[in-house]
Amino acid sequence: MLYASTLFRWLQRKRYQYEVTFSLYMLTPTEKFIFNSFLFLFLSMIVIAVSLYLPSHITTIASRAWFYYAGDESTAGDTVGLQDIGKDTGGGNDAIDILGRQ
Repeated sequence: MLYASTLFRWLQRKRYQYEVTFSLYMLTPTEKFIFNSFLFLFLSMIVIAVSLYLPSHITTIASRAWFYYAGDESTAGDTVGLQDIGKDTGGGNDAIDILGRQ
């Protein structure tokens, strides 16, 4: 019984702090209901958006960070280094010879 009354007093204190912080104590009960409804809807939309989109966003950021750190192994052999730019391949057009004939 002691714990229930302490919990009840703590909840009352938190409700009082909430009303004083957002100046709800001066509103009518209807206005409080409208304000709390908007606040609940806004926070619900934030929670839903975070739970739906944050995991994929974190995955995308992690894959891009890994690419910047380690590179992509599938294109490692296809890249043209700076040492290949000045080479004379014997053809007329060095850019086409270096990048591959099309």
